[in-house]
Amino acid sequence: MLFKAVIVIANIAGLVAASPVATTTCAPQLICVDAINDCGKWYGSCYDLCSPELAPTPPPCTPTTPTPGTPFPIPTFS
Repeated sequence: MLFKAVIVIANIAGLVAASPVATTTCAPQLICVDAINDCGKWYGSCYDLCSPELAPTPPPCTPTTPTPGTPFPIPTFS
């Protein structure tokens, strides 16, 4: 009886050892991004796809940056 228990345990251990291991590794891949924010300002950089938290974020619009569609004053000559 003990021999059968040892055989069953050995078979279970073999199945567990042979099961596929889930891997969460990511192959490094560099990507470069060029973009324009809502105010028309260019930004971008290169980052590794395995680290999406390093992706470029658009810079904030400043009050001095005109938004697209805002007309500039036409200069007058005297």
